[in-house]
Amino acid sequence: MFPRCLRSSAPLLFAPLALALGSVTPRAYAAGPQIVPTFHCLSVYWKPDTPPADPAGCALAYRIAGTDTWHAALPLWFDATDHPGVPEHSREYRGSLVNLRPGTSYEVRLTPAGGPPVVVPARTWEEQFKVKARHVLPPGTHGAPLVITEGGSPAEGYVLYEAAPGTVAAWDVADTADAAIEVRASHVILRGAIIRGARRHGIVLGDVTDVVIEACDISGWGTNKREGAAKFGQNYHAGIYSESRQLARVVVQRCRIHHPRSAANSWGAKGEPDTVENGHPQGPQGIVFGESAGNHVLRYNEIYSDEEHGFNDGMGAWENRGFAGFPNRDSDIYGNRIANVWDDGIEAEGADMNVRIWGNFIDQTFMAFGLASTSLGPLYVFRNVSGLTRRDPPDARDPRGPYPHGGGMFKLGAPARFEHFVNGRVYLFHNTIGQPLHAGQRAGAMHGIFVTESKLLLRQVVARNNLLDVRLPKNDAIKDPPHNLTNDYDHDLLTGVIEGRAGYEAHGILAAPRYTAATVLPAGAAPLAAGSPGQGAAEPLPGFNDGFTTAPDVGAAQTGAATLRFGVEADWNSWVQAAR
Repeated sequence: MFPRCLRSSAPLLFAPLALALGSVTPRAYAAGPQIVPTFHCLSVYWKPDTPPADPAGCALAYRIAGTDTWHAALPLWFDATDHPGVPEHSREYRGSLVNLRPGTSYEVRLTPAGGPPVVVPARTWEEQFKVKARHVLPPGTHGAPLVITEGGSPAEGYVLYEAAPGTVAAWDVADTADAAIEVRASHVILRGAIIRGARRHGIVLGDVTDVVIEACDISGWGTNKREGAAKFGQNYHAGIYSESRQLARVVVQRCRIHHPRSAANSWGAKGEPDTVENGHPQGPQGIVFGESAGNHVLRYNEIYSDEEHGFNDGMGAWENRGFAGFPNRDSDIYGNRIANVWDDGIEAEGADMNVRIWGNFIDQTFMAFGLASTSLGPLYVFRNVSGLTRRDPPDARDPRGPYPHGGGMFKLGAPARFEHFVNGRVYLFHNTIGQPLHAGQRAGAMHGIFVTESKLLLRQVVARNNLLDVRLPKNDAIKDPPHNLTNDYDHDLLTGVIEGRAGYEAHGILAAPRYTAATVLPAGAAPLAAGSPGQGAAEPLPGFNDGFTTAPDVGAAQTGAATLRFGVEADWNSWVQAAR
């Protein structure tokens, strides 16, 4: 179980992001907690002036404002590391509240060891955006790029650009412009546009904040590395792209980002023209936010293609190790369906400070999640499902099946030269490896939670209640050769091999799962069948698996909870309502 550190002293009251009690506040609390909201989550930060009496954690609880009942949450994690370059986040409490209701006022209670509780008000984002002005996008297909320069403000609301009902508003620049649409203003909503034919990127976001891209269809972007003979595309050409370090509070929801014009190479194409020396995939991506300021929500999208026009990563950026990266901080990625990727479905690497990734289905990738590495954290990855993994295009002649070389669900670890960037906490909760059949052979992940090389560093990983059903008994469910004492794996259901130090999975279940018959769901997304190993056997995790009418199950799905849905028809509100 996780430490609670509860105390019964009377609470101190703080206004969000600011001091409320002036000089009567104890010196250790002078800064006050900070809260950063999204629709379903709250990021919590608290940096005491003096070291905590007990760095093991700080109890966290919440309630809807005006109600009496407090709900326990996972305790805040105390980051005891001194971080070069970001001293403001050294020796700081950090953590997240999850599964909250949008547009709702909450009270957040922090209870450190040896001190009185502190209560902070907070409010999650509204799902209905305030609109200052509405511009109807002209119907028809347009060959010139659309450049948006008029935006709104925090006080007045957003400027909405949308197609009229029953009309088609399309921008097909036919390889004559680097981008089909550019957004150069903040507080903008772009809804219902069709975007085609960009030379580099479908949509480019400049130095802007507070942008919503909703229900857009983006395809046919990207340029090959060489004109004419080149087989593979330029790296990081994206359906939605930004390299702005000012970019913040971007919502991308219910979009289809698919079929780029160019293609990434597979790992198996190593040695072919236009590939790098180690064979790493390069080419188009669905979403690229390079070094942004964070606080984004990427939800209910479908990123897919065919195997002749596959992606490098589904979403991510270029800076894997550092104190920014993708998506940086205070961001949520959930309810997406991502497929046809030759490397990582979601590459979330860098700060990962109060980043939450949940409820996604990742299919036809090499790695479902690239998490190498997290420098600050905590990163929460929960209730995701992985499907088919493969290194190469299918080979119908191979007796082992069309996909003999599979990948993994969670890729972790960093070289020793990046030692400063492996100290962030990572939580892996309630994720499921599905095993779809292809030509009668299991074709899901061959590796569960694993470090790709024994010499790499891995720290601060906590895994609970995952269903790690790897492809073959000889495959690694957990591979942690660094054996760092800060890593903690337990209460998972596993098939395959555990490589790590003694004590890993003391309460793990070594057995194969059985699922309910739910053929419309991806492999692994259905609840466990009655009597299956793992049903009702999960460790309680406050805020993550409480509030149901039955005991928590291992894996992504939950008996009696809302059905997991992915893509443009998904809605996490149904899960939240079922859990509370």
